[in-house]
Formats: sequence, C-alpha cells, structure tokens
Amino acid sequence: MPTISKNQTEIILDESATRYLVKVLRLGEGAAFAGFDSQSCQFDLKLKKVEGSRAIASIEFKRDQPNLRDSLFIALGQSLPKAGKMDLILRQGTEAGVHRFIPMVTQRSISRPDPSQLDHKNDRWSKILVEACRQCGRNDLPQLGSILDWPKVLASFTEYDQVLLPYEKEAPTLRTVLESKPSARKLLVLVGPEGGWTREEVGEAETVGAEPVHLPTPILRTETAGVAVVSMIQFFYSALPGGHP
Repeated sequence: MPTISKNQTEIILDESATRYLVKVLRLGEGAAFAGFDSQSCQFDLKLKKVEGSRAIASIEFKRDQPNLRDSLFIALGQSLPKAGKMDLILRQGTEAGVHRFIPMVTQRSISRPDPSQLDHKNDRWSKILVEACRQCGRNDLPQLGSILDWPKVLASFTEYDQVLLPYEKEAPTLRTVLESKPSARKLLVLVGPEGGWTREEVGEAETVGAEPVHLPTPILRTETAGVAVVSMIQFFYSALPGGHP
C-alpha cells in the first residue's frame, strides 16, 4: 500500500492488491484484513467496495510501530546475477528476513543493466517484494536500494555495525566473526556474482572494514548464498540471551 496520511479514513487499492484479496483470498465486501504501507505502518482494514479491478477499503485502526532500535537489521548486498535469478533472491531473501536489498555491479557481474532499464527493473522488483511479503506473512516491506557500483557500496559500510563478506578462500568462520561482535545489530552481507569476488575487491572491502567469512557449507550459488547466510545470522542471534532478533 502507499503511505497513508494521518487523517485518512479510506484507501483505494490497486489492481494487484484487489485481485489478491478478491480472487486469491476470496474476500467479499465487509471482510476484515490487515495491511501495511510503504513505511511499514500496520493497519486493520475492511473491504468496503469492489469496483472492477479496484477496491476501496476503510481504515479501521492504525497500530503503533514497534520499537526497532534494538532489533536485528540485515541488509543484503547482492551482485547482479544472470537472467531472472534476482527475482528468486528477492523472494527468498524476504522470507529469510532481509530488511534491505542492495543490488550491486561488481567486477565479474554478468548482468549490467542499461540505464534506460533501471526504472522498469526497480518497479518489477518492488512488486516482487510486495508479493513475497503477502506470501510469507511479513508486515514490513523490505527496503530496495538503487543499483550501486562497487565504490558506492564501499562508501556505505559506515552505515553498519558489521559488514560480512562470504569468501571461499581461507577466512574465519561466520560464527567466529559474529561472536567477535555480538552487540552488532545492523549488518550488511555482501554476496558476489557467479564468477566470485576478485582478490582486489576483497582487499578493498577489508580495507574499509568488511570481514571475510567462511561458511560451514560447500560453495554456494550466488542465488542461494545470501539466503543461507541470513538464515545462519538469524539463528545465531536467536540463540543469544534475550532471544534476538
């Protein structure tokens, strides 16, 4: 849903949301359902009227946003993969709990979108995130960053408590690195392309604070590596005193 203003009492749902409610969930007029807007504010809604491909819902109640200051926040920096693999990464990453997706162009990236395609890709990916949230029951929409080149990715490291770079060469285990900084709550996971990271990229990332990590798995494909690492991080934090995230 788009952002809902403070005094708004109704919202017009687009064709995609209407089809999902009416055709998939089979809701009729008067049915109650939950929703969230682009700011992850949660609402209790009621289907008021269906008019063709559009519907009108009344806003029954707005829920207070939870205090996320101490919650775990995981960003996934994903080197652009071939063909439709990014669609799969967005869907599975949403299910795994990624809070921000950062598409990246790295030295061995095969996919290098033409600037004229960027708006179309962003629209497509945004719709996939919404659909993934519906499917898995998330009520917070992951953020979708712009496609960044490697220097801009390196410059963003200061936004995070810890930056993790899975690397098939010799490196400390993921668990060892996470245990070295258990107070970290804002993490960035960097996943390389099909051809892997170059030594130059790994060195540049380490220079500005990234920590290469070794995974307790065979070498993973680029479309599965991020989901695997995020799941391992979630498990690690859930085992800490206090049960984060």
